[in-house]
Amino acid sequence: MKLAKYQWDLPEVEDLNTKIDQLKKAGVTYSPAFLRLCLARGLKTDQAIQAACSSQPTLFHDPALLYDMDRAVERIHHAIGECEPILIYGDYDADGITSTLIVKEAIEALGGEVNYYLPDRFQDGYGPNLDRYREWIDQGIQLIITVDNGVAGHEAIAYAQDRGVDVIVTDHHEIQASLPAAYAIIHPRHPQGNYPFGELAGAGVALKLAIALLDELPAEAIELAAIGTVADMVSVVDENRTIIQTGIRMLAQTSRIGLKQLLDQEQVTQEALSTETIGFIIGPRLNALGRLGDASPGLEWLSSHDPSHAKDYLDQMNAANQKRQALVNQILKEVEDQVANQTERPNIIIASGENWHPGVLGIVASRIVDKYQRPTLLFHYDPQKGHYKGSGRSVPAVHLFDWLSSIQSLLLQFGGHSQAAGMTVSEADWPAFKDQLRQLADQAQERINQPPRLKVDLIVQAEEVTPTLFEEIQALGPFGMDNPKPILVLDQAYIQDKRLMGVDKQHVKLILQAGESPGLSAVAFAMADRMQEVQAETRLSIAGQVSLNQWQNKPQIQVLVKDFGYPQGQWVDYRGSQIHSDLYGRAQSLYVFDQANHLHQFKQEMGPGSEAILYDQEIRLDPDLQDLIIMEPPGDRQQLKDLYLQQEWRRVYLGSYLAESKYLAGLPSRQDFKAFYQFLTGQPTFNLNQIPALSHHLQINASKIKLMIVVFFEAEFVKIKDGVVTKVTSPTNRKVDLFAMPAMAKYRLAMEAEAFFNYQTIDEIVTWMNEENSHEV
Repeated sequence: MKLAKYQWDLPEVEDLNTKIDQLKKAGVTYSPAFLRLCLARGLKTDQAIQAACSSQPTLFHDPALLYDMDRAVERIHHAIGECEPILIYGDYDADGITSTLIVKEAIEALGGEVNYYLPDRFQDGYGPNLDRYREWIDQGIQLIITVDNGVAGHEAIAYAQDRGVDVIVTDHHEIQASLPAAYAIIHPRHPQGNYPFGELAGAGVALKLAIALLDELPAEAIELAAIGTVADMVSVVDENRTIIQTGIRMLAQTSRIGLKQLLDQEQVTQEALSTETIGFIIGPRLNALGRLGDASPGLEWLSSHDPSHAKDYLDQMNAANQKRQALVNQILKEVEDQVANQTERPNIIIASGENWHPGVLGIVASRIVDKYQRPTLLFHYDPQKGHYKGSGRSVPAVHLFDWLSSIQSLLLQFGGHSQAAGMTVSEADWPAFKDQLRQLADQAQERINQPPRLKVDLIVQAEEVTPTLFEEIQALGPFGMDNPKPILVLDQAYIQDKRLMGVDKQHVKLILQAGESPGLSAVAFAMADRMQEVQAETRLSIAGQVSLNQWQNKPQIQVLVKDFGYPQGQWVDYRGSQIHSDLYGRAQSLYVFDQANHLHQFKQEMGPGSEAILYDQEIRLDPDLQDLIIMEPPGDRQQLKDLYLQQEWRRVYLGSYLAESKYLAGLPSRQDFKAFYQFLTGQPTFNLNQIPALSHHLQINASKIKLMIVVFFEAEFVKIKDGVVTKVTSPTNRKVDLFAMPAMAKYRLAMEAEAFFNYQTIDEIVTWMNEENSHEV
């Protein structure tokens, strides 16, 4: 797909029509487009489709199936009964905050004495911190429960157990070679366990513990578990789908004052609540606190029963989120400036700043990867500690953790996975660290330069994108990991209109032809630059997601554009009475002319790596030529078609400039020939530069006069030498059909080519150019 940012992986389903017919016979009433989507996602039976679309999923496993659950519950009940002080040791992100509150509220409901601690990202780091454990144990804590962490906390947990303080670990992160010596470890992928679903978030594990403790499902905890599950971007299949779906319904009726205030502030209605509400409104605010410092205001906000206090906490979160956004934008601009100042784009982007806040570097790195499609590592330089601490994000073709593992001798510490990592580098090893990574990136240059892949679920025509299809797709939600929101491709959609939107005009709205229905809207955010040459009355293949736009209380279906491209290259219409300025100076382009004098005049206006040829000129095309620029219409449109089909063009610019129009002039009539011949009888010799005056005298278009001169020359009625036309005194006596002369046939072809390339729509031109060779329109 030319000019597309992604490599589109289109769906392939064998015997598609047969399978749809089978589903219809089984009583399935969904639209054909939705059934194609289901089949592409492996939902091949009525039962599978109904289960995937259930609005009230019931898949929820017994908490007792989790390894060590009975042991943990017994120990917590004992602590409550003996009034032992309990500490819940959480984490500083949204999953950690909600996990902590779920267990805290469950223990409080049983009358337990419970405290909580959310570690500081910068002072405590992630997971059990020995100093913090020591402080809490010294204060009299007798039981520690970790949530959303602990599975790698060997040192701190061993210390607590040695002090006679039991530690119950509840976690969902990757299990390392050995487990800590905790009293109990509740983990959905425990090596000695047999839990049927291993992808719970920390909040999901905490919910399981709360259910086991209370011997019932605490309704007020489900919305918290949904927030943590969505925010942590874990798989949304199996019971995670049940947690999210149920939690969102509970969120619509929440009694938590803070959540109500936020939803009112953001004008989110009950009907509009979705995973996007959590992912883009609730989650970022909770995460912003931990990225910048103390995360505890987030928990207090969620648990507050006082409207005034809840509002104060919400204000703190909003301020933290705004600060986080400002920091991201500031660092993002600095990194982009550094990349722009380099002579060529590097294969890996490594940048650092002494004033860069370490808590937001992962977000910025993700934005840089998305923009430049390069592995990106960003660091905060601390001159007092003499080290660089940073976050990295990668492209699918590069396993970042493996790269870091191969140079771990240069790292003070690191961790992560294939696409994301955190690391610390000493100032002494910093130059070698950068050099080694750049060498690895240079070796992987070919892989890195491959476009990222975009999995397409469904190919549709614009008229198939209806409110019904939107509702059917929504039923497959909630969307997230392992159940992404479907990507649809509108195949060669016809653009009726194009408009720029937004204060800075960086967004684009397209109106697409949709059969008999009103035009379908397609909105491309921050794509004005990429879509600069996209024009109305052309066709464009669009990859995107179907959404619902509420405007003035009127819901309207629209497509949110993810990518776009052209199956046969982009055609750009620059036709006009003058040569468009954008056609000057273009690099790696093939300019084609009909008139040799126009070619020679324009040659100096071409950009580097470009060539200029005449239509009838035989040439072996340079494969590095990317764009075809049609400066003049051909004498025969088949000439241009043959040239166009010689290789694949990224773009085709249709200038088709005319110094004079044969089509508008038309063919000379018999009366025109008679008048011209009578003129020659009275003035048997004249100069070609007198044609404009002769045109005015005879009231015959100059193009017609030029044609008649050539026709008379072919009929041997005149001679032409040194720009002088002379009537033959003794012309042949044979009868000549002037309208059958070769010049007339050539003129007709030129008129036809001009009419086609200058006055037909781009859509009609592109359709004909890509058809089998034919002179028919």
